[in-house]
Amino acid sequence: YEFGEMASHCQNCIVLALIFVSFATYASAFNSPLGSLGLRASSREAKCSPVMQLASPQIARPKVDLGRSLGLSQPEAAKPGAKTAAPKVTPVRKTQDDETPMFKVILLGDTDYEQSHVVTQITKVIPSVKKEEAIRIYVEAQMTGSSVIIVCTEEHAEHYAQQLKRQQIYAKIEKDE
Repeated sequence: YEFGEMASHCQNCIVLALIFVSFATYASAFNSPLGSLGLRASSREAKCSPVMQLASPQIARPKVDLGRSLGLSQPEAAKPGAKTAAPKVTPVRKTQDDETPMFKVILLGDTDYEQSHVVTQITKVIPSVKKEEAIRIYVEAQMTGSSVIIVCTEEHAEHYAQQLKRQQIYAKIEKDE
């Protein structure tokens, strides 16, 4: 054989083997012998020299019967007229917000701040904060030394604090309780 003919011959063998396996699987699924489909189990008729015998795939079954190993029994059929009382249990759904730790972004007061600059930058960096709220946050930070801007995830809190620091506005983050 030349290389091209040999490659073509091997591809034909693979295709024939796959067809044989799929018919064998079909036959075993319906409990019919291969002979009734007109197939022979021997590989002598195939023109391939390497003989491949592929096992038909079997459906996986659990090794342990959970009902029996735990001492559980199958529920009996309900009798007509008999009422079965099943306790109504509502599962508690956990959301991502329940498990995600939240962080506070806190504006630190500074006498060098200009109100217009701080208010403008807070509203630009944190889009959910409106201008009136930014003014209130600025005034509170100047009077008390700090004011909570927003409570959010750690990633967002770090981003907001970093963006404010680029604008010479100092903020810190703390874990929310």
